[in-house]
Amino acid sequence: MAAHRFDPKKLPSLNDVARLQDLDPGAMWDAFGAQDARTLVEVGAGTGMFAREFAALVGPEGVVYAVDAEPAMTGWMREHLRETGGARIEVVDARAEDLPFEDGLADLVYMINLHHEIDDVDAALSEAMRVLRPGGTIGIVDWKREPTPKGPPVEHRAGAEKIAADLVRAGFVDVRAVPALRYHDVVVAQKPNG
Repeated sequence: MAAHRFDPKKLPSLNDVARLQDLDPGAMWDAFGAQDARTLVEVGAGTGMFAREFAALVGPEGVVYAVDAEPAMTGWMREHLRETGGARIEVVDARAEDLPFEDGLADLVYMINLHHEIDDVDAALSEAMRVLRPGGTIGIVDWKREPTPKGPPVEHRAGAEKIAADLVRAGFVDVRAVPALRYHDVVVAQKPNG
């Protein structure tokens, strides 16, 4: 799916606050059900808009690792993500398929509008599983596989059923779609406790 990767030249569109109307951070946070999470990993963080929003929800005792594979994105985040009013944000250059974190680091791993662009979904979900603590949560938010007024072509979208099947195949449990957003599916699952 690499042919559908986000073009960094469109970086300004990632910072459009109008995105928060369709991708409401509070609704996603509630859907993830990870209110006690203190260590978060956002894979495909782009400009860090959602890392900043979730950092405010986590509070000053937490940390959000904002991961992106595009140097233009991580460079922008390093320059612009200073004060968050909440958790510390650490910008990390890495691909979803090769995260540079220790095993069991994170309470929550999340991806927003990334699933349909990942080169190797199985490897990316294996990495998410590895960096989550036992019982940790993964939240995947991506475009619904139906026509919407914006977003990638429908044939490039994964949809909730495929995302859920990918998570089950990766070994996640309690996989569920949570109806929280108008144009996006939210699929949540847990790393097994044992």
